[in-house]
Amino acid sequence: MNTSDVWFYSEGLRIAGYLFRPDDWQPGDPPRPGILVLAGYSGNTQADCTHMMRRLCAAGWFVFGFDYRGFGQSEGQRGRHRPLEQAQNTYDALSYMQTVPGIDPERLGLYGTSFGGANGVWVAAHDERVKCLVTSVAVTHGERWMRLIRRPWEWLAFKDRVMQDARRRVQTGEPTMAPFGEIMLRDPDSARQREQHSQQGHTFQSEERDLESAEAAFHYRPEWVVDKISPRPVLMIYAERDNLVPPEEQLSCFAKCGEPKKLVKLAGCGHYDSYEFRNPETSKIVYTETIAWFRQYL
Repeated sequence: MNTSDVWFYSEGLRIAGYLFRPDDWQPGDPPRPGILVLAGYSGNTQADCTHMMRRLCAAGWFVFGFDYRGFGQSEGQRGRHRPLEQAQNTYDALSYMQTVPGIDPERLGLYGTSFGGANGVWVAAHDERVKCLVTSVAVTHGERWMRLIRRPWEWLAFKDRVMQDARRRVQTGEPTMAPFGEIMLRDPDSARQREQHSQQGHTFQSEERDLESAEAAFHYRPEWVVDKISPRPVLMIYAERDNLVPPEEQLSCFAKCGEPKKLVKLAGCGHYDSYEFRNPETSKIVYTETIAWFRQYL
């Protein structure tokens, strides 16, 4: 496959993109579907999407990914996570894909992992250019997600802290920064995965977010609009023992999703088992199901 680093603009910011072209496509050949791959809460495509992008491209499709504004190689304020801004980045990425020679602008699919799944549901519900959606271990309701990964008293204290900061912030205009792990609370397995990444020299995510990022996630509830995607097809994949994005996130959303739809369980697996860098055998299930879904519907 041929890969290239590209740029597009979203709300005036220069966004870093990564385009994968299949080896067997040549200029003048009929256009092919394009698949947009969305990263998780890290905001950085290189953190958790590269393996999936390579697999999808090897299956014969054009594949595109990007770093959200403020993350990775993209311009934008660091430490700022705003789902609606990321959704706008995604709309603009779809527009960019429609300019790429070889991509059929009428056959665009979307794959989102973790928080990228939240953005995938939201964007697919609002943009009919997305003809087919796949999510894996996806967040679907921001406030519920942040509650589920905390013990009850931790959740109440955290929510009070975020809302108190909101009242202070609207009066002062000053953000309050917090360690990444205080917002996306890490379960022991996630902490071990972060340590492994650090030992390998990867620095995929900044170590701080503003507390407004948590408040923005509270108000982001793609589950409320998932029924708007139908009759376009949706595949949801979840990990049975996921403590970072508990299965309730996907199961509740799937119940509200219209047809055609399919639910796949990764039996006995945790969140990171869905990624090839962690569990190649389990990730084969993700690849196989995703490729089959896009072949059937895209």
